[in-house]
Amino acid sequence: MSTAFTGTPPRADSGSVIGASPARDGEVPVDSLTDSLAAAAAAFAGAFERWSNRRAAEAGIGAQRLRLLNVVHCHGPQKMADLAEALAVTPRNVTALVDGLEAEGLIRRVPHSTDRRVTLVELTCNSARVASQFRAFQDSIGSLFADLNEDDRRTLLRLLTALHDSMHAHYDRPAEGATAESATAAESATAAEGAPAESATAAESATAESATAGNA
Repeated sequence: MSTAFTGTPPRADSGSVIGASPARDGEVPVDSLTDSLAAAAAAFAGAFERWSNRRAAEAGIGAQRLRLLNVVHCHGPQKMADLAEALAVTPRNVTALVDGLEAEGLIRRVPHSTDRRVTLVELTCNSARVASQFRAFQDSIGSLFADLNEDDRRTLLRLLTALHDSMHAHYDRPAEGATAESATAAESATAAEGAPAESATAAESATAESATAGNA
């Protein structure tokens, strides 16, 4: 069972941090700081995902669906694998996103012009509407940083970029003793775990789009 981040690391009955390395007076034990950072990052990631989905719904569509449409709008017809990489989701999840958007007539699958083995995804909806919705979404997300001064924003950007690069470097390098089968199993488990969230996002998006259509 996961523990929500409270800003205070767990302590043993004696008052010492469980598993923490000794620290001098006034210093936070390294293990305690690392655990707190991990808990805070996990809590923020989940909260940000839910918050950004609400902001996207205000623009009339789910966040991942809007990001997919924007990738195709900005870069032209895309292969499914490229969309999965651009959105940082599993192939299973991008297939579900494409299926939903195609069913609504916003995109379509077409054969590659020179390689019939390859299927591309292209827009069928109004590209100007996609750009307008994505701009509104980005502006809404930007409001989260309104209270940070420029130095704080640059520092946050630098730290997030460094963490992103570090995470991908570790992800791309197989762990010692790991096998391709175990990596595939882990990815499948992640996809299955994320399926309800994708369904919730799709439902939220459908509700928002129905409301948008009703107001038109």
